[in-house]
Amino acid sequence: MHYLGVLGMPRRYYAYEGYSFIPPSAQTLNTFITVIAIIVGLAQLLFLFNLAWSLVRGRKAEANPWRATTLEWQTPQTPPVHGNWGPTLPVVYRWAYEYSPPGRADDFVPQNEPPTGAPDMGAETEAAPATSILPASGVRT
Repeated sequence: MHYLGVLGMPRRYYAYEGYSFIPPSAQTLNTFITVIAIIVGLAQLLFLFNLAWSLVRGRKAEANPWRATTLEWQTPQTPPVHGNWGPTLPVVYRWAYEYSPPGRADDFVPQNEPPTGAPDMGAETEAAPATSILPASGVRT
């Protein structure tokens, strides 16, 4: 199309009979580009069919389709509602991106899953006050 523009072919014209300065090869190239544009346009019908089919008959994705280990994929509802976890907070046992840990057969181990053989700590029910994390000597009065 750029080449056609360099040749001087105007855009968005229905017929080019009055333009004798345009070489006949430009019409061949213009016809080829038009056919390819129609094929590409028709290929979009396949995309639209796939989209409609997936919306109507596609299978539902599970809560964690990518088997991510981070906490945002471990919420009870996806997408999480306000408050994310409800009255109990999850206990974190490992780093966020710990894949293929030693001694495990599977690669996917969520952060809130306790290590094998370790007692389950349960869910945290109450957060500690913010002042308890500061040393007494560092608090100014």
